[in-house]
Amino acid sequence: MKVYKQGESLVKEITGTRIYDGAISFWNLGQAGILIKGREEDGLVCIDPYLSNSIEQANPDTEFKRAYPPVLSPSMLENADAILITHQHDDHLDFSTLREVGQNRIVVPAPIVSMVQSETCYKNIVAAKGNESFQIKGFQITPVPAAHIRYEVDLQGNHHYLGYCLEVNGVRLFHSGDTIVTPELIEKVKDFQPHVVFLPINGGDYFRSSREIVGNMSFREAVEFSITVGADLVIPIHYDLFPNNRDNPAYFVDYLFTHYPNQKFHMMAPGERFIYHL
Repeated sequence: MKVYKQGESLVKEITGTRIYDGAISFWNLGQAGILIKGREEDGLVCIDPYLSNSIEQANPDTEFKRAYPPVLSPSMLENADAILITHQHDDHLDFSTLREVGQNRIVVPAPIVSMVQSETCYKNIVAAKGNESFQIKGFQITPVPAAHIRYEVDLQGNHHYLGYCLEVNGVRLFHSGDTIVTPELIEKVKDFQPHVVFLPINGGDYFRSSREIVGNMSFREAVEFSITVGADLVIPIHYDLFPNNRDNPAYFVDYLFTHYPNQKFHMMAPGERFIYHL
């Protein structure tokens, strides 16, 4: 798979991108990884960066083999103001990445705070809880409970799987993390009125489930979800990195073209920048 931009040239582009009122910029880091930048005073937030080969290194026999190399080294995220993690699966919560990003503010679902502290030795871990908003520089962030097949909570009622609603510089974005569609998720995100949604399209099936590969929205569900919540722009994610757990993105495009030809979307190459303006 072609990588659009990577390494120092990508860092230079991120650093040099200037954002004005009513706009944001975001970069595709691969899989579910998204880097979001507002104005200088708004800061820089990264969601679910998997920037290593840790899955393959831990288990050389794994079927989860990267289709392309990381577009950044983890240390290149040292200027990010926060790293948001949606859940504890290795392609979203990558300790090899987190240990090298420096003392950024790390945000993780509340049930896994102690585990992340133990694995990284970082103390500045924010416990994200469903529907409890917080501010990081110019980003207003609201975690939203997600159902990776089902909703799962700890003994305190805190959700293991989250998406994030983010508002910055007047732009509202929703990153689902890994999830299926539920009525509760539709209601929460529809009320948020997102301009941009980042949604998985790899789906799931019996054969993957039998190998303990947990499913997500299908391409059809992602399209219908984006229409139902009123998104202006839909960005598909979570379909490009692992050949064993993907669906053909052409199905997503064909379904949009057939049923909702006026819905805006963009298929991002790894390392690609997109500037969104209201």
